[in-house]
Amino acid sequence: MPRSVEESCAALLRSGVDAHAWLCTSDRTFTSPVPARFAARGVPTEVRTANTWADPRALVSLVRALRRLGKGAVLHTHGERALLWGAAAARLTGARHVHTLHGWIDNDPMDRRRNERARRLLASVDLLLAVHPSIAEGATVVPNTLDPRRFARGMGEPATTRRHWGLGDDERVYLFLGRLSEEKGADRLAMVQTRLQSVSAAARLFVAGRGPLLPGIDAMTDVRFLGERDDPASVLAAADVVLMPSRREGHPMTALEAAAVNVPLVGFPAGGLADSGLAVTTPPGDVNKLVDTAVALVREPGLRAEALRQSRDALEGSFAPRDHAAMLARAYEANPAA
Repeated sequence: MPRSVEESCAALLRSGVDAHAWLCTSDRTFTSPVPARFAARGVPTEVRTANTWADPRALVSLVRALRRLGKGAVLHTHGERALLWGAAAARLTGARHVHTLHGWIDNDPMDRRRNERARRLLASVDLLLAVHPSIAEGATVVPNTLDPRRFARGMGEPATTRRHWGLGDDERVYLFLGRLSEEKGADRLAMVQTRLQSVSAAARLFVAGRGPLLPGIDAMTDVRFLGERDDPASVLAAADVVLMPSRREGHPMTALEAAAVNVPLVGFPAGGLADSGLAVTTPPGDVNKLVDTAVALVREPGLRAEALRQSRDALEGSFAPRDHAAMLARAYEANPAA
């Protein structure tokens, strides 16, 4: 989610909107590259640490940040924790509260309790946005965005990355990049690997990310685990195909990013992946078809070229930063602050 918010703030700034970022982490010892990325885009950023969901110091910090912006400020939140603090800060300051839904994580009872709390809080927001219509009925849809040229500058030299990974010229990289969780289909990676091995001797499955299924993924044999990465452009550019066996999606940034570095993506038609034009989709849950299609995109140049043409057209059309900023500006203006 920080990547989508970063791109959104940068797009707003370029369009003339005075956009600021207020970021919060629950881990005092974790050094994140996220604030530096926001700063590099010219986004004024404030970072705070909160050890609990209702940390009063974090709330005070957010209230002060809103008051510094003055009358007419719009508070735009992303994520359940931000929604909680945003609802309280908006009441205290009178700021207009806009919230974007990116999707629901619903793997266990704890997730479901958190989602129920979030749904109750949604009743208090002034404007509800969603990155895809499948996420929330009646919400105003504003898809994610990406500056493809800027993102592609971080890809480095793919051949160098592949040599660093110890790959030969005839080996092919099939990459999963995302949260290692059920909704992202990470539990299907063992089946993906089995099918890859049966249809292509040159296929190598690479996995990058972190999440609740990490122990099982890390223990898989014949899989190269890259861990969590803060260089998605270089990882994606070194792949031959990106795999997305998700059960649920909002509007995945990985699909935008793969298109930006000219790598095809194959996935199940979940959420925004179904109609984005950014991916080749296969029947839901059919891992064999997913893998077979991915292998075909490596072996058949014409099929690969058509998939890349479609994803580039979609990226430069529906998800352009200028259009994204214009949609947000119209939403803000139609729902002005009190």
